[in-house]
Amino acid sequence: MIEKLVLVIALLIILMIIAIIGRAIIQKQSIFGRPPIPVFFFILAKILVVINLVFLLMKGLGIDVNALFKPGLVVHVIALASLITGATLLFLSTIQLNKDLIFGLSSSDKHKLQTRGIFSLSRHPFYLGFLFVLFSSCLFNPNIINILSFAIAWLIHHFIMIKEEEFLIQQYGNEYKAYAKRVRRYINY
Repeated sequence: MIEKLVLVIALLIILMIIAIIGRAIIQKQSIFGRPPIPVFFFILAKILVVINLVFLLMKGLGIDVNALFKPGLVVHVIALASLITGATLLFLSTIQLNKDLIFGLSSSDKHKLQTRGIFSLSRHPFYLGFLFVLFSSCLFNPNIINILSFAIAWLIHHFIMIKEEEFLIQQYGNEYKAYAKRVRRYINY
């Protein structure tokens, strides 16, 4: 039962990513901006995310991997809750961002600062959603490659967020600074 649910959610996440890129191509809209960190690390972070998603798909397909430990029911429940939370954050932030969703820094002045809705809970709900999804992948498949991919990807994405925030301060000035004082980088509580 859990495997089927994991498979459905993982496939929905992958389809969402494909849809985002496909829509951008059809509408001749740029979805990739200037990387906020060196290109090598930016691309590496995205590759590591894909590795985590592959491990998640493997769980959904019932493919066993060489794990550090065999997760029990409690770990599976926590992983499933993390996966559902992450997928929800991804979908909500994608819907809210709509055409403002871009991977990297935008050179366009057509984008607007998002501060309401899901962005009132986190300055980076899209990244936070992936944090939960990738964490669930590690809990479902506690393989050393999966865990290292997650840790390195998240470390790099943390620096991406910092650099994006510096860019947003340049773009929006005091408006962004006031927003950053109200809303935390990861989760407002």
